[in-house]
Formats: sequence, structure tokens, C-alpha cells
Amino acid sequence: MATHPALAYLHEVRAGARRAKRRNAWFAAYACALIGGAWGLPLLLAASRAGGDGGRGGALGARVLDALPLLAPAALLLALLLIGYGATWRGPVTVERPALTWLLSAPLARAPVVLPRLLAALGLAAAGGAVAGGVAGFLLSALRGGPWAGATAAGGWAGLCTALVGGALGVAVERHEPSLLRRGPGVLRATRAAIAALCAGGALGVACGVPSWLGAVCLWSGPWGWAAQPLVAAVDGPAPGWRVAAALATGCAALAVWAARRAAPLIPLAALRRRATVAAQVTAALFALDLRQARGAVRTLGTPGARPRLRLPPPRHRWLLIPWRDATGLLRSPAHLAWAALWTTAAVTLTAYAPTARGGARLVAVAGAAVAGYLAAAQLAEPARVEADDIRRAAPLPTTAGALALWHACVPGAALLAGTGAGALLCALAGRWQPGLALLVAAAPAYVAAALVSAYRGPVPPHVLIGVETPMGNTGGPQAVAWYLRGPLVLLGATTPVLVATARASGFTPLAFALALLWLLGAGAVGLWWAWRTGRRVLRG
Repeated sequence: MATHPALAYLHEVRAGARRAKRRNAWFAAYACALIGGAWGLPLLLAASRAGGDGGRGGALGARVLDALPLLAPAALLLALLLIGYGATWRGPVTVERPALTWLLSAPLARAPVVLPRLLAALGLAAAGGAVAGGVAGFLLSALRGGPWAGATAAGGWAGLCTALVGGALGVAVERHEPSLLRRGPGVLRATRAAIAALCAGGALGVACGVPSWLGAVCLWSGPWGWAAQPLVAAVDGPAPGWRVAAALATGCAALAVWAARRAAPLIPLAALRRRATVAAQVTAALFALDLRQARGAVRTLGTPGARPRLRLPPPRHRWLLIPWRDATGLLRSPAHLAWAALWTTAAVTLTAYAPTARGGARLVAVAGAAVAGYLAAAQLAEPARVEADDIRRAAPLPTTAGALALWHACVPGAALLAGTGAGALLCALAGRWQPGLALLVAAAPAYVAAALVSAYRGPVPPHVLIGVETPMGNTGGPQAVAWYLRGPLVLLGATTPVLVATARASGFTPLAFALALLWLLGAGAVGLWWAWRTGRRVLRG
């Protein structure tokens, strides 16, 4: 077979390209080390000093440590699921398009081409997992106030094993992509449900505590629990059999790497080609700081959504057409509705809790409620965002470009008003009424307007990316970030101070309440006018 002579020839002629690639990799590693040393290391040292006197994590830190037998396996399982979910579009085995065209399509052995990519991906994932796990172990040791070396080593080892098993899971996703595509949305829905359940379970574990039997079940539930046991034992947690679990996790990681090495050459050529195309598109979009285009490229590998069980009848009047389209679009993507409900619940809960907090915790609670309200509106405004990404969808609609943006505010506004109003009513019935809850309902139009401004922001102007040279460096990056976030920054900045003042006020007069209400409604009206302008500019091209 001519595989080895062909690869030897390519190795010789591409020596210069390999040297350039190595230089880029070393530069990237140097930049990461520099940023980590300048920003991350001082924070870690401050955490170590804070925990040096026996732990200063407070009540929340003690709850985190008590719930660690649940949190650590849940976090590792969550990492595995996210790696597997990410493998639906980016690997871990990603082959460049020239190699796909000239090597894998030729009658050559596939293993010498694919395996180096697999080993490089597994090595990079193992290094990243070890660093992330070591940092987590170090922070947990600071919460406990004990020695940091053992916890850091145990955390790094847990991250290493999890990264290797996750990489093997990603190879399995690539290898069996045709089967996953046939099963369609069911697999993705189950994965998203598992991720949401893990996040909710971890939060409940911290808030309500974890029974000892449940912690033991989680620690022995699988490779994620086995890898977590040494870390739990390093911070004096209940893990008496951690040595056996460590041996099991090591064997599982080795078996996963062996299985991935055998499965990598069997990955279908179509799966490799799709990922190479999407990887090139995402890279180009990220260099252009166009995150929306990158997300659109990733979605091209998604499975088609299932038809909703609940269907809305077609509208009989022209003015109901756009709200009907928006509501139908949300029904076809129930994940957006679920996230909107979750963020709305968080906003109401934090608003009800804010007046009882003290100091900085009150400000954090109010700011968190405002951000959660905006995120809920952003999930509900997804149809407008999809339409802004492809302006051809708006061409046959019987309305002007600016009015279309305002029509897209109907469904998100009604849903957010209903959600926050229902939450405020439940808090009132439970005896947790606060004036801020009524103002949160009044701020809903401003949150929807901020979401619509973000949806119709369009591509970044070139002069924003170019920036200006200053003694502190070029301003292009910060300007691009501010340009992307200008809608929520302006409107949240206009509404949050009113909510903070309401949470701080011991007595709230009717005049002050009326003024705050008028301010929030005025901010919403100005935001909707802004959305009308941006929508008209983007849709007109």
C-alpha cells in the first residue's frame, strides 16, 4: 500500500507549514500562560490566604463542601455530557479539508491520518481538564482551610480522567453520527434534560443539603463518581473507598482511550467532512467577531426539530400573522420556553429576596434579577433573532421594516409580563410581597426592547473593529464587546438603579412608587423606539 510513502512525501514538503503551526501553538500557549499568571494566579493566591486561617467560605462555602459528594460527580457528568454534545459539530477528531480531499478520499489507510488528530485532541483535552480540575481542587481546599497540595492533585487527576473519557465519548458520537441523526431530536432533548437536571440537582443540594445515602450513590454511580472520590476525600469528605474508586476511574480512562483509538479510523467520511466545513466557518466567524454567524454555522449540524404537539390555528386577521409566527416558532423550540421560564423564576426569586439581604449581597441580587429578566426576554425573542440572521424571511410579510421589530415584541412582552406577574402574585400569596416585584413587571418592556436591539444589531461595523491605538493598547476589542452588548448595557443600566433603590428603601411612598413606575415604562418606550430604528436599518440592508 502506498500510504507510508505518500505520508512521508507530504511530511517532507510540509515541513515549513508544520514549523509555522508549531510557532503559532507555542505563542498561543505563551499567551494563555501570561494571561493566567497575570489574572488567575493573584486570585488563587488571594483565595489561599483567605482559607489559610481555617476556611472563610462562610455558610455558603460550608454548604458547598457538605454537598460535594453530589456536586463533584454531577459536575464531572455535566462535563462529559457537554463534551459529547459539542462533538456533534466539532470533533474531537477534526481533519483539515485538504487532507479530507486528497488523503481520506484516496485509497490510502485512514488510521495514519486520523490517529494523530485524535491523540492531539486527547492531549489538549487532558491538559485542559487537569488544569481546570486542579484549580477547582485548590479552591475547595481554600474553602476547607486545609493543605492544598492533595486537593489540587486530586482535582487535576479527576479533570484528566474526565477529559479522556469525554474525548472517547466524542469519538463515539462522531463514529455513530448516522444513527444519532436517525434518532433525531430525542437524543438531543434527553441530553439537554440531563444537563438541566444536573444543574438543578446541584443547586438544590447546596440549598437543602444532601443525605448521606444519596452522596454515596452519586460517588459510586459511574466513572464520574469514581473520579470524584479522591477529591472528596482530599477535603475530608465521606469517601472511604476512594482508592478502589481511583483504580476504577484509571482503568475506565485507559479503556476509553483504547476504544477511541479503535473507533477513530471508522468515523464516516461524511461526518469528518461536515465537521471540517463547520470548523472553518466558525473560525472565520470568530476572527470577524460575528458570534451570530458562528452559532448559525454550528446549527447546520443540528437535527431537525420535532413537530410541536400543540399547534396554533392559522390567524384570520393580517395583524395576527407575525405574533402567530413567533408563537409557533417558540412552540417548535420548547427549550427556549423552558429557559425563559427558568430565568423568569430566577428574576422573581432574586427580587423577592433582595430587600432581606444586606450590603453587597442586595446589589448582587437586584443586578442578578435584572440580568435574569433580560435573559428570559432574549429567549422569548429568538424568532426575531432568527429573522434578523436571514432577512429574506421578512420580505413577504405585510409590514414595514421598522414596524416588524415592534410586532416581534408582542409575544415576548406578553409572555414576560404574564410570567413576572404570576410570580409576583405567588409571592404575595406566600407573604413575600415586595414593591420591587411590581416594578419588575413594569421593567419587562425594557428587557424585551433590549433583547430586540440585540437581535437586530447586525454585523460589526469595520471602524469598530479597527479601533484606536492608545497607550493601553488598541480599543478595537473593547469597542466590539460594547457594540455587541449596547442594548442590554444601556437599558439595564437605566432600569437597575430604580430596582436597587426600591430594594434599599425601608418605606416606599406612593409618589416614589409612581415615579419609579413611570421611569421604567419610559425606559421601555425609549427601548422599543430604539428597536424600531435598529430593525429598520438591518432589514433594509
